[in-house]
Amino acid sequence: MVIPIVSFVIAALALAFAIAILVRRWKEIRLLDPDSIREERLKREREKVIQRRFERVQADRVAAVSRLGRQVGKRATEAYRRTYRKLQSFDTVYKSVAAPLAAMAPSQRERIKTLLTEARALMRDLKWADAERRCVEVLSMDPRQIEAYRLLGQIYLKQKLYPQAAETFEYLVKTRKADDATYAGLADIAKASGDRVRAEAMRLKAVDASPRQPYRHAEAAEFFLEAGDPERAWPFAKRASELEPQSAKYLELSLEAAILLGDRNEAEARYRRLRLLSDDPNRFQTWKEKLEALPKKPGKK
Repeated sequence: MVIPIVSFVIAALALAFAIAILVRRWKEIRLLDPDSIREERLKREREKVIQRRFERVQADRVAAVSRLGRQVGKRATEAYRRTYRKLQSFDTVYKSVAAPLAAMAPSQRERIKTLLTEARALMRDLKWADAERRCVEVLSMDPRQIEAYRLLGQIYLKQKLYPQAAETFEYLVKTRKADDATYAGLADIAKASGDRVRAEAMRLKAVDASPRQPYRHAEAAEFFLEAGDPERAWPFAKRASELEPQSAKYLELSLEAAILLGDRNEAEARYRRLRLLSDDPNRFQTWKEKLEALPKKPGKK
C-alpha cells in the first residue's frame, strides 16, 4: 500500500515541476502575435515548436513514472532527482536556443539589429529558412518591427511562395508601411498570377514610392515593353537612363524603347552614347541593323 502511494507522490511532483517550467516559459515560445501577421506557415512552425516541447516533457514524465513504479524508497527518490535534473537541463538548453546572441547583443535593440543584419546576409547566400528564422525571432521580440516584415515578404517572394508573400506585403500596405519594394513585390505576384491590370497598378505605385530609384523606372519600362507598349515604356526607360547616365543597362533599355517607337533621332543618340559605355561588338551590330531599318525622319522628342 505504501509503495503505490510513494510512487504516485513522486510522479505528481515530477509532473508539477514540468508544468511550472512550461508556464514560466510560455511567452517565450510564442513566435508571432497573430494580430500582427496571420502567416499560416509561421503559425504551423509555432505550433510544432510547442508540440515538440510537450512531447519531450511528456516522454520524460512517462519514463519517470515507469521507473518509479518499479522502485521504492531510495531508488524512487533517485528517479525523481534524475527527472528534476533532466528538466533543469532542458530549461538550460531552451534558454541557450531562445537567446543565442544575448552575449553579443546585450540590449534588445542591438539584438534586433544583429538579427536583421544576419537575415540580410543569409538572404544573399540564399539560405531562406535561416533568414526566415532570424526575422521570426525579431518579431517575437517586437511584433511592430517593420523591417522584419519587409524581409519576410522578400524571402517568400524569392522562393515563389506567393500566398505568404502577398499576405505579408498586404499587411504592410494596410498598416501604411509599404515601400517601393513592397509594391514591386505585389507587382511580381500579380504578374505571376496573370493579373496584368493589378501588376501595372503596383508597378506604378513602386515608381511613385521611390521616384529617384532608376531601377523602379526600368522595371516599369520592361513591364510595358513586354506588354508590347513601347510608347508607355519610353518615359520610364528615358528617366532610368537620366537618373543613372553611366548605366549601360538602362541606356540600352531606352535605346530599345526608342527603336520600337520608331524614333530614329533618339535611338541614334543613345546608340552613340552606348558605344562609349560598352564594348560588345555583337550587340552593337544588332542595334546598328535595327537602326538602319528605321525610316529617316524626325522622331518624337
